[in-house]
Amino acid sequence: MVDKAEDVSREGARREDSRWLSSRVSGKQRRRQRLAIGIIGTLLLVVVGIVVAGYVIIFVLPPRVQVVRVDDVSYTRGDMVKLLRVRQAIVRATGGQFDSSEDVFMALQIVVENEIVAQVAPRFGISVTRQELDDAIRSIMAPTVFDSQGKADDQVEREFRERYGSYLNSIQASESEHRDLVRNSILRDRVRQLVGDQVPMVAEQVRVHRIAMFPKEDEVDIMQTKLEDAIGEDKSPENIRAAFKSITKEFSRDPQSAQNRGDLGWVPLGIYDEYDYAFFDLEVGELSTAVPNRDDPSQTYFFMVSERSVTRALDPANVDILKTRALQDWLNEERANHDIFAAIDSSIYAWMTEQLRITYPVTPAGQQAP
Repeated sequence: MVDKAEDVSREGARREDSRWLSSRVSGKQRRRQRLAIGIIGTLLLVVVGIVVAGYVIIFVLPPRVQVVRVDDVSYTRGDMVKLLRVRQAIVRATGGQFDSSEDVFMALQIVVENEIVAQVAPRFGISVTRQELDDAIRSIMAPTVFDSQGKADDQVEREFRERYGSYLNSIQASESEHRDLVRNSILRDRVRQLVGDQVPMVAEQVRVHRIAMFPKEDEVDIMQTKLEDAIGEDKSPENIRAAFKSITKEFSRDPQSAQNRGDLGWVPLGIYDEYDYAFFDLEVGELSTAVPNRDDPSQTYFFMVSERSVTRALDPANVDILKTRALQDWLNEERANHDIFAAIDSSIYAWMTEQLRITYPVTPAGQQAP
């Protein structure tokens, strides 16, 4: 009996030891499982964090980076891209090619100038009403009178909303953002008209003629000799124009000059301000010295005046150009009255052109449009 009791006792002890060992093994396994789960969870959080951080860095933060500030008003990369997409849409609609090397930096200047205009406009009593905004947008987006013939008003309205919605989608801007752009454009034009009131309607003008040539000495000498012979002693405006047209047809290397035979028309000071010095003081029938073409260094210009008028009414197109020049002069002076920050480095430029490329193809800097 004693032996059996001892056997039972030993068996119980073994079972207890077995349960204890099993319990310890299970505890270790659970701790290992919890540790593994913890490690996996931590790794997942790190991966998710990296993905989220990458998304924020690539997609969220760049559009919010400030590139322009005028006093207390800031503009971000995203604001610039919206303006540039409008420019893209206009260029695309007119069959042109968007050139990122020029348009990006032009947009930077426009943003600064338009904000100056927006801040100063109230001082001049200039504003834009909601109705004026609506009318301006409809004048561009609504179906024409011809296209609206025979259609009910609700159909015309539906076509306008569809066309406008498609346009907003193409430039990736909200209606509110687009209305702000249109408002700035209207304000700029109204300040331009106000500042442009100082432009005289009558001014001294000359009838200017221009020929573009490659600077080859022999060819230039031949041109000058033929022009002098063609004019001769007859310095009448009609004879000078006829002689210059003939010479332009033969020697001009500029398609525009060849098309209009070099006749630039009646010109006051300020229309070709970069070349005023070269022709405005010429005597009638006198050929200017060689003048470098600032847009094409491979070409040289020669100017001649066939007529001069001390008081002549300005052509409407020239009045428009001079008003734009007057606005630009005013803006250049007004800049001194504002705290302005504007900067685009290579990384910002690359980011913006990439966003624009997603919308439409662009011509990168240094490349020719196809």
